[in-house]
Amino acid sequence: MRLVAQTLQVLIMTLPGMALAGELEIGGAAGFGFYQSATISNADGSASATYGSRFALSGFAEWDFSRWLGIEGRYIFQDGDPKLTSQGLEASLDGQTQAVTAEMVFHATPKGSRWTVFVPVGGGFKDYQNTQTIPGARPLSDFASLVTGSQICPVFSAGAGVKFAISQHWHLRVEFRYYDTPFPSKSIAAAPGSQVHGWMPDIVPTLGISRVF
Repeated sequence: MRLVAQTLQVLIMTLPGMALAGELEIGGAAGFGFYQSATISNADGSASATYGSRFALSGFAEWDFSRWLGIEGRYIFQDGDPKLTSQGLEASLDGQTQAVTAEMVFHATPKGSRWTVFVPVGGGFKDYQNTQTIPGARPLSDFASLVTGSQICPVFSAGAGVKFAISQHWHLRVEFRYYDTPFPSKSIAAAPGSQVHGWMPDIVPTLGISRVF
């Protein structure tokens, strides 16, 4: 929640100046996140490690300072439990992630068009949060342990989307976002003798609405 509060504070301080200097767009979106798995291996075999694919919510503010370029700040909440799977066994905890990103937004069609194709590229930070505490031994602990707590990792973000102007001030948005972080090795801690292969990619399609000021 501290990450959310800090994000809101920055937006409140900067949005008035952004509105005066260019075209400001504020909105929200909902969708579904699809995490890809990393592999944890040792002499006994391998296990898949990931976060569950669940719903995602986001809020954003975009400042377009030219017909072709803009800057966007975005907050993303994504539900999803950390889990390990191997040979029919599974271990999991309740969990979620929160992220804050800043991106350059490139418009493939000029602003003002009824249809606007755009490509965001940037990065920020993502907080992996394991919220459940379960005492005792867990399955697949010879590969890794799921640790209660949180871990903040740098995140790379990119995507593509289309905005459709339903009126002078309102847009519908369809977006596909790609987020990738280093493997959260403190939230999913590899056992001694085990090695992690891969990062933690996440594909998030969303449908949103925004208002232009």
